[in-house]
Amino acid sequence: MGKLVSATKWTTAATIVNIILTMVQLAYLARVLSPTTFGQFAIINLVIEIFVAFALGGISNFLLYKREADQATSNAIYYLALGIGVFFSGILYVLTPFIATQLGYSSIIEELKLATVLLIVSSLSSQYQALGMKNFEHKKIALIDIFAKFASFFFAVVTSKLGLLCLVGAVIVYQLVKLLGQMIFLGKHINLSFSVNKSIYREAFSYGIFDFGSQALNIVRKQLDIMILAITLQSNELGIYHIIKQLASRPAQALQPIIGKVALPAFSEVNIQKEKLKDVYQDFYLLQLTTLAFIYAPIIVASELVLGVFFGVEYIQYGLVLSLLAAFWFIRIATSNLIGPLVQSTGLTKRNFLWNMYLLIPNSLVIYFSSLFGVEALLAAMVVFQILLFPLVNFYFISYITGVSFLYSLRKMITIMGAMILPLSMFYILIIPYISDRYFLQEISIALCSVLLITIAFLLSKDIQVSLKRMKGS
Repeated sequence: MGKLVSATKWTTAATIVNIILTMVQLAYLARVLSPTTFGQFAIINLVIEIFVAFALGGISNFLLYKREADQATSNAIYYLALGIGVFFSGILYVLTPFIATQLGYSSIIEELKLATVLLIVSSLSSQYQALGMKNFEHKKIALIDIFAKFASFFFAVVTSKLGLLCLVGAVIVYQLVKLLGQMIFLGKHINLSFSVNKSIYREAFSYGIFDFGSQALNIVRKQLDIMILAITLQSNELGIYHIIKQLASRPAQALQPIIGKVALPAFSEVNIQKEKLKDVYQDFYLLQLTTLAFIYAPIIVASELVLGVFFGVEYIQYGLVLSLLAAFWFIRIATSNLIGPLVQSTGLTKRNFLWNMYLLIPNSLVIYFSSLFGVEALLAAMVVFQILLFPLVNFYFISYITGVSFLYSLRKMITIMGAMILPLSMFYILIIPYISDRYFLQEISIALCSVLLITIAFLLSKDIQVSLKRMKGS
């Protein structure tokens, strides 16, 4: 487990740097750029995220699933991924005017065309990253990611006067610098040649089509609120919602690389040993749950303070929106973030695809009808819907694959989150009003209280300590 601990440390370090720079960048640009600009970027981000799922096609994860792939097989997958990326980049470039016009955002056509390069870049990058993960080169992957994020951050700050081009350009710079770094430092794992194992394409398509389908549907589900609100809200209102959603979702989304880069190879190593897979899953679940509770409990409780710090006093009025978004992302990530690595490591990608198919219509109906009553009603419905899915997710995936019961998952969530939320709420209601609001004393007090509570939880919880020991190989 030593290499697993090292992988976790470096991936976590890269994630923390990414979060800090992203939040600082967002806080700065929210004061410089108009909400309308962020609304336009929300649409570009939506389109690109969906098409990137098409470009990746679930192929890169096949290299992790097929652990003993020879060079001819790796070559075949590389060329396949590149071809898919080029194909969908061309398709999106041609369709850009139609898509932008139909969404009512014809002003973003040129920026969206520019962003189509991300499909090719992402396709190539996914191959280098998959092979790096397969060989547990997480330190190099993390350092490359950190350098790329710094380059993106400085680009965004320096070019903030460019408006929408600043936001789009920052994403492109990040992906291009990351790809260049991967080609230089992880290129030894590629060793491309014209020797291609064509017989692997059928198996790769069989694996990838369901992985791609489930990822694409999952992205659509994740962005359904933006799709619907793009129709019902003005671009400046959509921009405000997008800014707050970025703040709420960023910590959750930042944990996904840790899970994807560390849990996937860890699950792959024990995927035929159910008892070991159960132990490894529980270890990741507990540590992920603890991290999420530490991050999201203070955001849910003290949302107005958080908004004031990041975006200024004019955003304080949206405190309930942030609280509901934070609750939604906590529940969503805590209950389903490990599903991707589980199904990819065990080859059950079809099961994940079918699950997302089953959910697409009910999820769409919940979001559409609740949105008719306003943003807060929409978010409340999303939280309730996510809670109702919890036992179904456990039965369909977790219990089926690992044998971990729903009662175990529920008990740990209530215990860990309750140990954070209840004391923080009391502290926020009874103590914070008597603390000066100067020099960020209130915000610092909430942060210190959160650190104290998570430390106590760690010292009192034997399960968390055991999980850490097992990951360290003790």
